[in-house]
Amino acid sequence: MNRREVIVAPLCEAALIGAAGVLALLLHKPLFFARLGPTAYEMIETPSSPTARPYNVIVGHLTGVVCGFIALAATHAWSTPAVSTSNITVLRVVAAVLAAILTVAGTYLLRAQQPAALSTTLMVATGSMQRLQDGAAIMAGILLITALGNPIRRRRVRRMPAR
Repeated sequence: MNRREVIVAPLCEAALIGAAGVLALLLHKPLFFARLGPTAYEMIETPSSPTARPYNVIVGHLTGVVCGFIALAATHAWSTPAVSTSNITVLRVVAAVLAAILTVAGTYLLRAQQPAALSTTLMVATGSMQRLQDGAAIMAGILLITALGNPIRRRRVRRMPAR
């Protein structure tokens, strides 16, 4: 790793997270959540990986959101308390397992593998972001990170040394 990367990579990732945070503040919408971090990291740190490409990022997270909702509906876990450090229910565990199975299978079938999509589906299935407007906010945050991050990702791919 060269010294330039020690400065550039963290600044690029911080800029993506910061942009989502600023927009969330301005719009008073929950576009800012922890799962944006791994997505920003992947786009900047592994820009040539298929999982960092816009299709994989967007379709992967969308699959995670949809599969989380399907798992909640299938298990009837909507009204059970969200998972927390002091509370966990069997329905939430079953919903999380089902959401994980559906998300991984779905992203494989769609050729949209995206590791952070599994975190996204767990956010929905465990109840931390289980309303439809939460799903929309998740996707808005992902679209923002992708729109801002993809030009940086492409530039970093061009600058990578040939192997």
